[in-house]
Amino acid sequence: MQPARWITGPFLAQFGPPLTKITADSPFLFLFQLYLIMWFRSLTIAFGFATLLVVPNANAQFPGDPVEVDEPSEPTPRADELVRQLESSASRGGLYRAQSIRSLAQLRAWPQVDRWLTQMDGTADQAILAESAQVIGPQLLLRISLSDELSDSGRSAISKMNAAAKATNQDVTRLRSAIDQLANDDVDANLQANRILMRGGDVTVELLVEAVAKGLPENQLVKVLAILRSLGEGGFQGLEQLALYGDPSLRPAVLVAIEMLSRDAAMDTLITAAFAGDASADESAAARAGAMIPDGFGKLDAVATLADRLETLREFAARSPNDTTPATLWTVNQDRTGVIPNRSTLVYQRYRDAYDAAQRLRRLGALPPTVGRSVLATDLSYRLMVDVDWGNPAQIKEFERLYPQQLDRRQLLTTLAEQRKRGDIPAALGAVRLLSSVLATDAPTEAVLGLRDGRFTELVDAVRDSNARIRFESAACITKLVGSEGAFVSFPGASYYRNTLSEMAALNSRPTAIVLETRPVIALRQESILGQLGYEVRLVESAHQAEREVASGGDLRLVISKIQISDAATAELVDRIRRQPRGNVVPIVFYRDAETSEKSVQRTELETTSNRWISENTPSVYLVDLPGSPAALTEVLLEVDSKRRLPPLSVADRSSFRQLGLGALQGKSSPR
Repeated sequence: MQPARWITGPFLAQFGPPLTKITADSPFLFLFQLYLIMWFRSLTIAFGFATLLVVPNANAQFPGDPVEVDEPSEPTPRADELVRQLESSASRGGLYRAQSIRSLAQLRAWPQVDRWLTQMDGTADQAILAESAQVIGPQLLLRISLSDELSDSGRSAISKMNAAAKATNQDVTRLRSAIDQLANDDVDANLQANRILMRGGDVTVELLVEAVAKGLPENQLVKVLAILRSLGEGGFQGLEQLALYGDPSLRPAVLVAIEMLSRDAAMDTLITAAFAGDASADESAAARAGAMIPDGFGKLDAVATLADRLETLREFAARSPNDTTPATLWTVNQDRTGVIPNRSTLVYQRYRDAYDAAQRLRRLGALPPTVGRSVLATDLSYRLMVDVDWGNPAQIKEFERLYPQQLDRRQLLTTLAEQRKRGDIPAALGAVRLLSSVLATDAPTEAVLGLRDGRFTELVDAVRDSNARIRFESAACITKLVGSEGAFVSFPGASYYRNTLSEMAALNSRPTAIVLETRPVIALRQESILGQLGYEVRLVESAHQAEREVASGGDLRLVISKIQISDAATAELVDRIRRQPRGNVVPIVFYRDAETSEKSVQRTELETTSNRWISENTPSVYLVDLPGSPAALTEVLLEVDSKRRLPPLSVADRSSFRQLGLGALQGKSSPR
């Protein structure tokens, strides 16, 4: 029995002292060993039978005739029980169908979703459609609409649901009732009112602003302002518009509300109302209480504070990209008792913010000349941004009514010079148009053309401006002043005036691009690409020729050049172009190809990041791969457009300026 010790020894040790007392000489040891042997043998036999039962084709493991083994196949798909139950629920119609569509969409069962949406397309009950849209939810509806498996009927059902939901959520009667519910203290009623108002979007903002302006009890006002905060900045912006442009009787209540929303953000409006010459006693008292104006803070301090704010907002607007970033502009309605939303872009919102800051300063009355010109320029800038053709007789007359003390020749000429130096193209252009109107009835004097002291006046200097529209309209203004004498009048800077007239006379129907390239094949390819983009191309082979073409002006939009130039480095070419008035704002694009050395590329890359000639209005220097199609220049042109404030000259603009230039050079007066 000694050989069995390898089994019994370790086994007995696991059971502790009671069993370890059984020794090898014990009579029980033999019986215990026999029991273990039988137990292991039974376990082995059971395992073998289990293997035969479980393993497929188990008989093939044994000798005998070969057995053919079938290839494994995919199981036959069974109908999804959950989908079947959801379709059964959808067949009940109403909200059951909407709930089932929502669940089926979450399971990505698109055929079933489309089937039930198609049935919903025939529903005429707007209430059911609106409730169904609410059950499914806007995000899931959008996700469903993007599915490729959706039929036209399914998409039609989604459109109907969205329209019904919008009509219900923006129902004015329903929203007004919800505002009235906020007057009581019932928690459930307030909760229901909040849910209704939060779905109304801009319509809710309109109604809440109107309710605030008319006056609300304090407990209701607090609830209304909380909802306005939740709906974003529209409520505050709308209330500020009413505080500045609304009916005077509404302003005290509005001032209290904007102070409760955000005292810091409302400070400019509160200071304005506190010192405005046209403010009522109630408005002034409400503003002073809200702003907590300290002792010793007078009107001059208010002017300085608001003027500083105006400059900040003007800089902010100048730095904003002119792209398609959406924004909502709130304006006062016709009877000045409420506000309405207008869809626009962020850059216009920035210029409107600056315009509002200027109008706050106007409410304070007489302003220092520098501040007054800044207010005037801000107003012009916004008007020209909104309407590039602004300046007809009716518009000029209205502007003269608003600024009766600031439209004399000296103030306008100074404004023109200041805005050109600042780089505010819309304001400078507006000043030129005001000059053209204001000076139309006056004979030319030295204040306009500098006939005696030998210095260029601001208007004459503007005919050399880097912006084509400003120099052309400045030349048109001078032509209007000198009449039939045209280009034969002598005054300081007359040669620059005549050069601009010649430039105008040479305009054609397309803008200009200059290409610097010496290799004929590549030059022709770039000419073709730029031609597809709408440019007239001037081909040059050296930096000197490029400089001369830039000096000739016209509607120049782009200079594109290879990197390795025979008579200049890339940095020198940039300097030559930027030093010319007509090249100061022209974008310059360098392209690299297989023949360009790495060292030259690195030098050009440094030039693209140089700040020697960069400002908010000056396009950068770009480095791209050799363009192979118009798409290669897409990013460059998009960035150039984002810095542009006014649209480029149109075909009609160029034709009009060409006729004016030809007429002036021939001694004919043809006002634009």
